[in-house]
Amino acid sequence: MFKKSFALLLVLALVVSAFVGCAKQPAPQDQGAKQPAPAEEKKEMVLYWNLGADPKTLDPQLNSASDGGHVINNTFEGLMREVNGKLQPAMAESYEVSEDGLTYTFHLRDAKWSDGKPVTAHDFEFAWKRALDPAVASEYAFQLFYIKGGQEYFNGEGSRDDVAVKALDDKTLQVTLNAPTAYFVELTGFFTYMPVREDIVDNEGVWAKDPSKFICNGPFKLAEYKAGDKIVLVKNENYWRADEVKLDKIIGTMIVDQSTILTAYEAGELDIIDDVPTQEIPRLQAEDPTFRIYPLLGTYYYIFNVEKEPVNDVRVRKALTLAIDRKAIVETVTKGGQLPATGFVPPNLKDADGRDFRETAGNYGIDPNSAKVEEAKKLLAEAGYPDGKDFPTIELIYNTSEGHKAIAEAIQEMWNQ
Repeated sequence: MFKKSFALLLVLALVVSAFVGCAKQPAPQDQGAKQPAPAEEKKEMVLYWNLGADPKTLDPQLNSASDGGHVINNTFEGLMREVNGKLQPAMAESYEVSEDGLTYTFHLRDAKWSDGKPVTAHDFEFAWKRALDPAVASEYAFQLFYIKGGQEYFNGEGSRDDVAVKALDDKTLQVTLNAPTAYFVELTGFFTYMPVREDIVDNEGVWAKDPSKFICNGPFKLAEYKAGDKIVLVKNENYWRADEVKLDKIIGTMIVDQSTILTAYEAGELDIIDDVPTQEIPRLQAEDPTFRIYPLLGTYYYIFNVEKEPVNDVRVRKALTLAIDRKAIVETVTKGGQLPATGFVPPNLKDADGRDFRETAGNYGIDPNSAKVEEAKKLLAEAGYPDGKDFPTIELIYNTSEGHKAIAEAIQEMWNQ
């Protein structure tokens, strides 16, 4: 049985969403019960986990969301992998960096795809250049702009051949960067950098939701996909560390309503959830010993469409940003221990000198403890909307969740005021 409990906590830029969770503990075994015969001892280890919304994609180069990222992280593997907060060699058995810090040479281990074919350096070269291909239009292509020629290729100012990543042979991948990047090795564990097979993928990512085409190199493989219902992952027998994978199967349900999620968990139908109704957090903390809140390095934010009025005016954007009381949101809306953040980069990320980047960068004029309403009003007046007069209706779009809705409603009220 799966015993580990966990929860997620977001550190925010504009606002925060509660991502907390818990996992069922197994009931103590009845000491008087009949012990199973040796042939019965091996039972299928299945984890029931709520994924939430149906992921937009499971294609490593097309994904830009955490739900798809969770699945990709369990089905694919990059050159490196983060385990318990520490970076470990994964597909790369070793690597060297040139003295000038620009050229990385990775040496791949013997590993196989889920269909038994070998994972090669050519698969990585193809995947990285695919992420930068303007025809693919990857939202996270910028993650590879560190590579020499990468941004130029994506912007249509250079060619695919100009991208400085090359498979020297089946087991050796070499990449040259624009400038020394101390965290580049960490980036190679991110899903955009994970390998895919040229003979399998398509530019739209349709292949990644078809179990018959979903060829992967991670600890699990896709066995079933029912849109809006569930994803079933099973152990990948060809994974290079398959003997260390304890679970036989993961069933990921797609329940989005928080109350329904919690009901299913408390009924024993789910082992792990990471999204619960905010009002239930105090009760769960008091009654459920498996309930935990742990830190998650992340940022919850809203993004403006700068090509649409009135937010094409920087003064309006600043006004709306300053009018948000982040402290009130984390204390009265999300209530999950989140921190109001004052920039896109969250706390606990170091700068080049080893200091917390947030302390180095400052708060960009944002007060984490309250809104700057008067300053926001002044900016709005300068933009031609004194006291909000003649300010047009703006549309705020958020993804499906009661938690996101509560945050959006709180911000709507702050803006109205």
